[in-house]
Amino acid sequence: MTFRAGFVAIVGLPNVGKSTLLNTFLGERLAAVTPRAQTTQRRLLGIHSDEASQAVFIDTPGLLEPRYTLHRSMREEALSALEDADLVLAVADAGFEPSLDWAGEFAHSVRVPKILCLNKIDRVEISGREALWARFAGGGWDGVYGTFATKGEGVPELLEALSARLPESPPLYPVDELSDAPVRHFVAEMIRETCLEELADEVPYAVAIRIEEFRVRKGGRPTYIEALIHVEKESQKGIVVGAGGRTIRKLGSRSRRKIERFLGGQIYLRLRVKVLPNWRKKTHHLRVLGFRVPARES
Repeated sequence: MTFRAGFVAIVGLPNVGKSTLLNTFLGERLAAVTPRAQTTQRRLLGIHSDEASQAVFIDTPGLLEPRYTLHRSMREEALSALEDADLVLAVADAGFEPSLDWAGEFAHSVRVPKILCLNKIDRVEISGREALWARFAGGGWDGVYGTFATKGEGVPELLEALSARLPESPPLYPVDELSDAPVRHFVAEMIRETCLEELADEVPYAVAIRIEEFRVRKGGRPTYIEALIHVEKESQKGIVVGAGGRTIRKLGSRSRRKIERFLGGQIYLRLRVKVLPNWRKKTHHLRVLGFRVPARES
């Protein structure tokens, strides 16, 4: 049997379900997922291997018009994934007209093989789906599939189609790996995901997480993790800490449970909050926090 392997870039507008699809493909919750747009801030590799193929998915930030330096960083992360891809999976929200318009325009902007995923297909009446498929037939796509990723519907068929279109190649990564990212990355993302879930308005978008210490201790003692929650203003720091420390304790408790499930063992999590003024707009702060610095600003 011929083995196939390659990189699959997952692209689309914010909040169409790209990270949910990745997690469903892998059967593991690797990418942060919240109802908020722009949850994904940097690209993440997720590796799916079976006996016949290895699809290395590149989950990317949503393609948005940048308003400040972090947005430009996120957009470059997404566009750079297209340069590395053997295959593109474009994801559109089947029930959101601007997302469908984007898909129609995007089809003509890339030359590598590309498949369209109409996610959240449950938002479209069954009687209207034939017309939706006809809208994209002959539009430059190598295949059009409908999914309801949060329920797993249509995902196996989509994964099979993607794997069949990968180039012939030996595995690119060990077949038992799920990602090339370090454990610290996933720990930080679980804390940031909790901040997005628990904090209101603009505050969670001003949050960046940096793991200061990750120490596995002997004698069955919990792994020690210390993390900094960076915000941009003193007022945001007060919101994250909360009255009498109530909010940060809740953030710590919820994050700890997620991390313990991920690591399969007990941890001791210490969270601290530090103001890093206007970090989303300053390239040197982005560099320190591990973000890609936009080319024109590096």
